[in-house]
Amino acid sequence: MDFKFIDYAGISNDLKTKLSDLAVSDEVAFLRLAEEYANGNVKKIRKCSDLLRLAIALKAFEYTYKWYKEKGIPDSIFFDTVSDLGIWCRENNNNGLKNYPWIKHHVSFELFKIGRLQFEILKCKNPTMHYSKLPFHYGDTVINVHIPACGKLDTQECRRSLSQAVSFFNRYFPELKWAYFLCESWLVYGNNHAFMAQNSNILQFTNLFTVHYSIHYENQTYERLFGLDRVPLFRSQIRKLPEETSLQKSAKEYRLSGRRFGIGIATIKKQTVLPSADFC
Repeated sequence: MDFKFIDYAGISNDLKTKLSDLAVSDEVAFLRLAEEYANGNVKKIRKCSDLLRLAIALKAFEYTYKWYKEKGIPDSIFFDTVSDLGIWCRENNNNGLKNYPWIKHHVSFELFKIGRLQFEILKCKNPTMHYSKLPFHYGDTVINVHIPACGKLDTQECRRSLSQAVSFFNRYFPELKWAYFLCESWLVYGNNHAFMAQNSNILQFTNLFTVHYSIHYENQTYERLFGLDRVPLFRSQIRKLPEETSLQKSAKEYRLSGRRFGIGIATIKKQTVLPSADFC
């Protein structure tokens, strides 16, 4: 099977071979699944294998590319956005795509990788958010900031990425009415300073935002910092956490002291970010 953008997906040669050798019993049905996935329908691929999901996502990006061309968005943005497939395939031991609900945002023309960061057009309707503590309201459109696991979190690169994002949305989505970047992540948790060095890239990244409040949701930290897919419930389990890095060691000591990890809800006002003069 042929995939137009397979070389931009960042996937292993082994996966490329498996995809090339993949045979589907009904090509028309396969293409229909890809088109529906590009339009945001994830239900019909739940029972597919991880390899078939990856094939569907790659084919769906061929529909997405047409939307990029209609808007005049540079290919470089498209290729950078497609490359997130490789990250999630590696997270899945190169067995294909498991986190298909996440890649849905990419193929549905909702999320774009611009420089170091990813930016998602989001109509904020999360009923669990404390809107009284936030500078926007339920139902407002925000630009949701995501941090892909693709290298060092350099503060200057992040600043440049935010600046480019303002230019990007001003140019290609002038109809959008938005006033804030939003970030919900363990990286902007309000108590990270208690176990991180003050000059750490994570805290420098946090300083780009206004953190409005934090919640004790620990899954992200255990997943991203310790590589765990579930939260340890007992002190004996916490004692077994790895200490391969200084951050893991200090975070483990912090947790053993009885304090908890969490995620922060943070924003940047669009008006405070100067558009990039050299974007595109």
